[in-house]
Amino acid sequence: MSERFEGLSLPELLDLMHELVEPEAVPWLPQTPGWWVLLGWALTVATLIIASIIRRRRRNRYRREALASLDAIAAHPQMSAAESAQRVAEIIKRTALVAFPRARVASMHGGEWARFLCESCGNDRQVTEAAESLASAAYRPDADGRSILQPARRWVRLHRA
Repeated sequence: MSERFEGLSLPELLDLMHELVEPEAVPWLPQTPGWWVLLGWALTVATLIIASIIRRRRRNRYRREALASLDAIAAHPQMSAAESAQRVAEIIKRTALVAFPRARVASMHGGEWARFLCESCGNDRQVTEAAESLASAAYRPDADGRSILQPARRWVRLHRA
């Protein structure tokens, strides 16, 4: 120990110490251009993802509305089987008119309509098995709408325009 500190008490030694030097505050903003580039890239990617999600939701709005209409039919047990079949057929046709060109879809009926329903959903097994019932539901008084609700929902979800 140095001679100049000999004989001093602890409080006197503490008085001789200088104050602690605090470091400069760390800035919140990045200081190098690489971080700004990374931030810009991340914001661009996030914007593109959000825009894509919004576009997809807008494009598929008709599907959500069709599914809601089919759910409304299922929620009305007092509706007759023929009436529910007609409504299911109407919802499918209306959905197809939104998704596909009107000139192509509007005049289809019978077997042609059934083939279209199968092809537009990638020949899904459930839709293919019920395609004839779906195609003729609007014209048959003995059709049961409850039996074609599930294939109709499946077609609404799966069809690709």
